[in-house]
Amino acid sequence: MFEYSLRYVFDIRHNSAEKDTALLNFVKSAQIDDVCFIINAEELNHSHLTREETQPWLDQIKELQAKLKDMGITTSLNPWTTIMHSDRGFKIDNKVGFDTFVDIEGNKAKDMACPADPKWRQYLVERYTQYASIHPKRLWLEDDFRHYNHSPLKLMCFCPRHMKIYQEKLGKKVTRHEFVKALLAPGQVTDERKIYLNQARKEMIEVEQLIEKAVHEVSPETDLGQMTSFPDWHAVEARDWAGLLDAQRGKKAQHPRVVRPHLPAYNEVSPIMYGRDFEKYSVITAAYAGAKAELYPELENSMWTRQVKSNNFIAFQIITTALLGAKGILLNIFDMMGNGINDSWDYSRLLSQIKPFVSKLAEIRMDVGGLAGVKVLVDQDAVFYGQTITGKLVDELLPQDKQWASLLSSFGIATTILPIDHATVNNIQNETLAISGQLLRGLPKAEIRYLFASNKILLDGESVQAIIDLGLANELLHIVKAQWYQPKTAYQSFEQADGRQVNNVKDPRVTMLQHTGSYLSLDYEKDADVQVWTSAYNSIDQKLGNMMTIVDHKAILLPISADLKYGWEAQYSSYKEGLIKQMLDEIGPVDYLTEMPNVKLKIDRTRRELWIANFTLDEYEQINWHYTLKPNHQVEVTRYKKDAYQVDEVEVEFMDDLAVIQVRLAPLELIKVKY
Repeated sequence: MFEYSLRYVFDIRHNSAEKDTALLNFVKSAQIDDVCFIINAEELNHSHLTREETQPWLDQIKELQAKLKDMGITTSLNPWTTIMHSDRGFKIDNKVGFDTFVDIEGNKAKDMACPADPKWRQYLVERYTQYASIHPKRLWLEDDFRHYNHSPLKLMCFCPRHMKIYQEKLGKKVTRHEFVKALLAPGQVTDERKIYLNQARKEMIEVEQLIEKAVHEVSPETDLGQMTSFPDWHAVEARDWAGLLDAQRGKKAQHPRVVRPHLPAYNEVSPIMYGRDFEKYSVITAAYAGAKAELYPELENSMWTRQVKSNNFIAFQIITTALLGAKGILLNIFDMMGNGINDSWDYSRLLSQIKPFVSKLAEIRMDVGGLAGVKVLVDQDAVFYGQTITGKLVDELLPQDKQWASLLSSFGIATTILPIDHATVNNIQNETLAISGQLLRGLPKAEIRYLFASNKILLDGESVQAIIDLGLANELLHIVKAQWYQPKTAYQSFEQADGRQVNNVKDPRVTMLQHTGSYLSLDYEKDADVQVWTSAYNSIDQKLGNMMTIVDHKAILLPISADLKYGWEAQYSSYKEGLIKQMLDEIGPVDYLTEMPNVKLKIDRTRRELWIANFTLDEYEQINWHYTLKPNHQVEVTRYKKDAYQVDEVEVEFMDDLAVIQVRLAPLELIKVKY
């Protein structure tokens, strides 16, 4: 069964029997399985609550908990504050008495805790012990449990307590300004960066361990859950996913890893843009959490009325969590200021109608660790070795290993995310890998050589630069010269695929001028096995140099960097899609969809299953699957049907290496194909 967990807020000073009745009626009609009560949230937040201020929340929740239990519905708790999301005019109560953090610019928070303060840690342990007293099914740690995104302040913590820790580890006295400057400095990573990251990682795990011990002494049956944000920003605080999630399980490891991935659309957005961010954030989070984790992604409709999101888009978000292997979903569909349930929005009908289908999909959840396709490598430790350009912005620390994930998936190319470490690298062989950003800087030369010798590889410009800096450029890629060119400098304007054709367009072009990063011009050895697929041109059609190439029939180079604002946005072109698919065909077989832009493809070869999801408003008459292993002549298609699901046997037609599955794919539809 796919679990619906309703995140619900009531106002302890304004609640009523009528609102409680509306809640109980809604959970029954909407087929809700768990009510997750949010405590002290948003408009009702009144800083960090004391024991006396917390207890009235729990007393009222217990009354509803008993009624829900009689209905077969469980109760969970979501305290809305750990560190605190943002400063909102409050100051820490003297009765609470812990210190607040100082950000990277020296600004001191008024209401947001320093994560190394023993008083804060003790406060949090006491509150979570209090929460555990009502024995919730799950007890969540909010996503403010992080070192960044605490508006209006920046990355933390650089308070006197932390500066003392940093100085002791450095073995010398430094000012905050000196420490921060070294932390962000271009070139080789400094001791200051490593010290900051190790401390940030360590202190969060320590807090989780304290909370876990306290909670499970009171309520051993309760699962602790971690709410998460953007994995690239979590890398900036050196999040150790396994270490943090296993800390909340307990030493006996009797509890599962329980994680709430972020779904990146608090308001309705273009499904195409949602699909890109879904890969960058939700899919990568699922990969870091691990195949055995229990995932309950967050559907949030801020500002929580029908004005921000349509019911069709809500249904689409819920159904496509199947692509994460989700066990259920957290539904944040009503506001956090105590208005309660609004039946006029028709959410109960929506949720009950799709429940049979999402439960069917959840019977055998997708194994995110066992998918076939291009393997996009990511590394939680990327900030330990990534180099900044100017050293002026914290954003320069953000790892760019996510870029291939969004691009290839939008092109309908089968992909999967592979978090790496030194224990796993030497087991990767006979795969097609996609590497972007500075990930290769974290690997020894021997491991890089192994990856090249044993696999086909897609590389971006930052990966190539890492190979150059490591002294492997000529050995692995036959490069003899490299030069970076920034966009909008009157140099490169577009790339052109001379002699190629995509969608009946000869010599297709893709911009190199806007919404793109810098261009790395590469020259190769004279007699090297290098196929030039595109070349850079200026605005008056003068050829400047090589752009996309295939080296030794096994490495595809896309020599660009990621723009801090736009990422790889210029690469989302149907011409680039066509070229990359042709290049993949050149180096080896890869599964992908054709003439179906922004339709995602996930493949489980062991179960012989396809997951196909349409992240557009277009309808497709048939599924065009360029396969690597030929399917049967008839496949089984499972799809949504109002208040149910349907399973059909569908014929497959074959044209060369293309399987045409004779089934329509509606806008915002996900289907599962057993082949």
